[in-house]
Amino acid sequence: MSERLNARGDIGIWVALVAGAVGVVTGNTAVFMVAVVGLVYAAYEAAASVPEPELTITRALAPETPLPGQEVEVTVTVRNDGLDYLPDVRIVDGVPDRLRVTEGSPRFGTTLDVDESASFTYTITARRGEHAFGETTVVCRNLTGGAEYRTTAEIETELDCSTDAERLDMPPQTLPQSGRVQADAAGEGVAFYAIREYQSSDPMSRIDWNRFARTNELATVEFQETKAASVVLLVDARHPIAAEPRAPNAVQYCTYAAERLATALLEEENHVGAAVFDSCAYLRPSADRVQARRVREFLLEEIGGSDGYRATAEGTDWSVSDMSGQRFFEGIDGIEQRYGVADGGNPIKTLKRSIPSEAQIVFCSPLLDDTAADVAKRFAAYGHAVTLVTPDVTGSETPGATLESLDRDDRVDDLRSAVRVVDWEPDQPLSKALLQAMEGWSA
Repeated sequence: MSERLNARGDIGIWVALVAGAVGVVTGNTAVFMVAVVGLVYAAYEAAASVPEPELTITRALAPETPLPGQEVEVTVTVRNDGLDYLPDVRIVDGVPDRLRVTEGSPRFGTTLDVDESASFTYTITARRGEHAFGETTVVCRNLTGGAEYRTTAEIETELDCSTDAERLDMPPQTLPQSGRVQADAAGEGVAFYAIREYQSSDPMSRIDWNRFARTNELATVEFQETKAASVVLLVDARHPIAAEPRAPNAVQYCTYAAERLATALLEEENHVGAAVFDSCAYLRPSADRVQARRVREFLLEEIGGSDGYRATAEGTDWSVSDMSGQRFFEGIDGIEQRYGVADGGNPIKTLKRSIPSEAQIVFCSPLLDDTAADVAKRFAAYGHAVTLVTPDVTGSETPGATLESLDRDDRVDDLRSAVRVVDWEPDQPLSKALLQAMEGWSA
């Protein structure tokens, strides 16, 4: 909706008429000259009338998918696409009703020359849910402020603050098949990758014409290919230990993470398999429709069924059908002796022979001993891209638990230089831990 208002457009004319009439009746030359001033003012008002502006307004959010309670920076940019100078432009952005501005202001005033743009930024606090921004109101006034043009602009922007689904950005170790993982190679795609010398076989649509206009040299734009990844979800099943009575244990958390990530990775057209450390049970990667069910059944048979318990989860609400066999956390003494590698075997070498060389590994482990840290490092040294998802089931109720918590923190810090780490506090949703970790990787 647009509206043109003239607040003082007739003041000069009224002054001229009144002063002129009084000057004629009274014969007062000085009063009559006031009419001339009024006419000049009226002419100035007419010359300085506000034109109908041609504006382009954009809005950007950073980050676009925040966590609940996270600060979001909103940047609004307005550009004058018309042929007239705009001496007074005022903007009020349409902040969602349920969100609060914590820094800056959604109100902004500026002047805009032809083809000039201006931006302003404010910060809001995200709340769970989807929040649509309202209309942005724009008011343009002339140089004297006597006339204004008011309009509203609908900029479709939605802040998605949802943590229901798991998503994991994968490193660029991919298969030849197409998918959604950005590969470390140039080809067909949408994201810019590099510019190289032009070759006669290159299509005309890939020529960088802006570069040609500047340098008179032909160059070809390359885009980043998106491929499918082969991923093996490796579950550390050695420590069925819980931080407190009746709480899910470390193996259940790791199994839950593997199942959720398997579904998410398969939805993005990746090949997904599973393995168990240290029994060396293995399910080869596949991308067909029933692979998610195969992964769940495999983990149930190899982990859940063997100890007589099974946990299911929605968010952080757990329902454990049978807690028999669960051990509560007792500190570090005896862990390797109770849950270590059976018969002196080497599960790392065994799994290395099974897992394809081109596969990435998502290692789900509570990281309660140096063996788990060594697994992540060894597979990274073998050339696999490794992502560690580690639920923290340590506590501080006993001296042993406190010591183990400190040791685990040291292992996490040490591994960050070699692999990607998702440090998951189980009292928060897994999706929140994934988002926080991915933001750190992209920083």
